[in-house]
Amino acid sequence: MSASTPLVILETLKKNKTAAFLVLGFLLIVIIYPFVIERIVGRTPSRYFIRIGMDILFFTAMGNAWNIIGGYGRQTSWASATFFAIGAYTSILLYVGPPGTVEGLKITPFISMWIGVGLSVLVAVIIGLPCFRLRGVYFAIATIACTTIFRQLIIYFQRFTGGNLGIAFPFQPKSIPSHLIFTDFLFRPYYYIAFAWMIITTGIVFFVDRNRLGYSLRAICEDQDAAESLGIKSSAVKLRAFMLSAAMLSITGTLYVFMLRMVETLTYASHNLSIRIALVAILGGMGTKWGPLLGALVTIPLLEVSNMYLARVGHGGAHWFLYGLLIVVIVLFRPNGLVSLFDSAKTYFAKKGLNKRGGEASSGS
Repeated sequence: MSASTPLVILETLKKNKTAAFLVLGFLLIVIIYPFVIERIVGRTPSRYFIRIGMDILFFTAMGNAWNIIGGYGRQTSWASATFFAIGAYTSILLYVGPPGTVEGLKITPFISMWIGVGLSVLVAVIIGLPCFRLRGVYFAIATIACTTIFRQLIIYFQRFTGGNLGIAFPFQPKSIPSHLIFTDFLFRPYYYIAFAWMIITTGIVFFVDRNRLGYSLRAICEDQDAAESLGIKSSAVKLRAFMLSAAMLSITGTLYVFMLRMVETLTYASHNLSIRIALVAILGGMGTKWGPLLGALVTIPLLEVSNMYLARVGHGGAHWFLYGLLIVVIVLFRPNGLVSLFDSAKTYFAKKGLNKRGGEASSGS
């Protein structure tokens, strides 16, 4: 992302004062949220609500990563959990070592995250290089296989990865900011780290949207043959988008594992995680700058609320039923995502304004 990215965002917001007002209001709410929620519900209960807010920010970041390849590139990827897990496992192994290790390498995540990025990009190249030369569902099938294979490898090499039990950080009595270790009971440092990373990933999406990569991806989606006739190498463009997406997911995995203080397959390397990441962008609005944020703001609290009140109904399946039903409703009535609500509102108020001016003009005549 170039240094001009913040200027691109500011220029976009300057042209749309309503969007600027909403963004500034949202940023203010996010900044004061931990302190307000602590004052409202108390210190201990606020830990849960701050954790939900942090998940919204992390899933927005992961939705932004998926949006680059799945939204702008229209290449459905189900390998998000693989890249997320690569970043997480790489960082925790370089810090605490395999299970049973007395003293780990203690390599700071500010270094290990880039090793994870390198491994994730390498896997993205291995998947994308042959698949992007083909058309159709081959890429989606390959990403499903990738997640399955990676999870089985983690389970098989359990002496190194901990298998299904995973790896946990040892108890740390004091904070070490240079190692992203904080002892704050309310997760507030990690919350603001997630907030910063969400802003950075949103900036990357803005940059891609206004950059040659975004223009090329849109051209390929409209008509791949026409785009290639103009000199756009579709396979190379898709591969660059996939590599960027993989790198962003890997960094998110590193940040998340230092927040959660442990890693295991169910959380980090499951198909369920890949689906949830994709849903955030799909329901919010694929190929849009604000879609992943809107999707995360709806899906994460929705899952938590349904899990809280319906987890014991229907042998634990009722909350998933309600969650799935509401997703189907959103897809049926808003196929372009929740972001289309703003377009509908803008059209409604524009028509209302025109009708009002027309009525005033007729009465004046």
